[in-house]
Amino acid sequence: MEKIIFCLILGLSPSLRAAQNSESLKSFFEQYQVKKEIVKGPRGILKHHYIVPDGPYFQLFDWDMYFMAVALSYNHVSKPVIGSIKDFLYFVDEFANWTGYAPREIAPEALWALPEMCKPFMAQAAVLASLEAVDFNWLKDSDVPPSTDVHYRKLQIFERPDAAPRRSYYRKLKDMISFWENNRRAPDGLFVWYNGVESGIDNNPAVSNSPSQITEGVDLQCYIYREYLALAFLADRLGRPDDVSQYLLKAAGLKKLIRNRMWSEADGTYWNIDSRSGKFIKIKTWTNFIPLWTKIATPGQARKMIRNHLLNPAEFWSPNGIRSLAKTEILYDPRAGYWRGPVWVLSNYLMMHGLLNYGYKSQALDLAKKTEAFLIRDFKNSEGMNENYNPETGGPTAGGHFVSWNLLAEHMREEALSGQDPTAIPIIKQNSLLKKQ
Repeated sequence: MEKIIFCLILGLSPSLRAAQNSESLKSFFEQYQVKKEIVKGPRGILKHHYIVPDGPYFQLFDWDMYFMAVALSYNHVSKPVIGSIKDFLYFVDEFANWTGYAPREIAPEALWALPEMCKPFMAQAAVLASLEAVDFNWLKDSDVPPSTDVHYRKLQIFERPDAAPRRSYYRKLKDMISFWENNRRAPDGLFVWYNGVESGIDNNPAVSNSPSQITEGVDLQCYIYREYLALAFLADRLGRPDDVSQYLLKAAGLKKLIRNRMWSEADGTYWNIDSRSGKFIKIKTWTNFIPLWTKIATPGQARKMIRNHLLNPAEFWSPNGIRSLAKTEILYDPRAGYWRGPVWVLSNYLMMHGLLNYGYKSQALDLAKKTEAFLIRDFKNSEGMNENYNPETGGPTAGGHFVSWNLLAEHMREEALSGQDPTAIPIIKQNSLLKKQ
């Protein structure tokens, strides 16, 4: 019954639909019911309905969940998105030492991926889900304690003697961003990734794994900037004006710091920074362009980045979209490089919106069409989608039958034509603080 209910919620038929004459990506999504198994019911320590990548996955992943939720917003899905957020927040602040910590991955039987932190997307996900549900009041609620042990409350009081018995979801979202501020901030004010896997770009050569916690990632700063904006928006809806001002000021300050510290005028791009030396990590990876998606890049910066690098066929612009590592890099491997060359739907999607943000509409549409084309070819050849693709040939290069943020591609073409961006965080009145920066 539960599977049938969620098939209906996702706009699917419980029975397999016949192949349609149209060869649109949407028709293949419907034919192969790619959204059928992505919502799981409560299991083990995951107490709510939650979203997972289809296939062998049963774990709840941080940014996979967020970008899948972005795609599912077209299907008006909110319950499993809110459930996923609650599952991440379930353990936040309940045990000692690391206020605001949550791992980037949770399985029904255990917390995984320790000590890597959940990427800063939970407040953004809360904005998306709350708007879809037309309900922000759930953020004032809290879960029951994660343990029924009679000694649990005693333990909690011992660890947090001045705290309320249970913190609200909103407070836990605030504490998650505090984790980054208290535990992952370098002396220059920028934030550091623990390692490449935590960043989600697992083998990104521009992020150090050993030693860990030294890479100030361009992408990380941008995600936290958006998280500040999301928290300000949530605070506005919840009637917390002091929090609105606080987070807008933090967003403005971080935006200014990114522009001042991470931009190289000589190279015409943003670079990651080694926090030990303060020097640029001059490796041309696609995450250097995230300021285009977040609109942090100035028009002049964007023009240089897009014309000289992003649309440069010798570097990132390939027959099938955005190479995850520039073709000029020594580690570039289009066939088996994972994030070291192959094209991903996620990077194509974010760069499409980056191009739209700065007026490159025809190139954005071209990128959407390329993405749709190689996914349709994959459906025809393998009856599914792949994790990433060869930028030169469009052929699959990793695990097959992958359903995660590939769902974003269903509406890429219409977003490129209309300019609509479902990842956009609504503007609130106090955003004059940001415009001054």
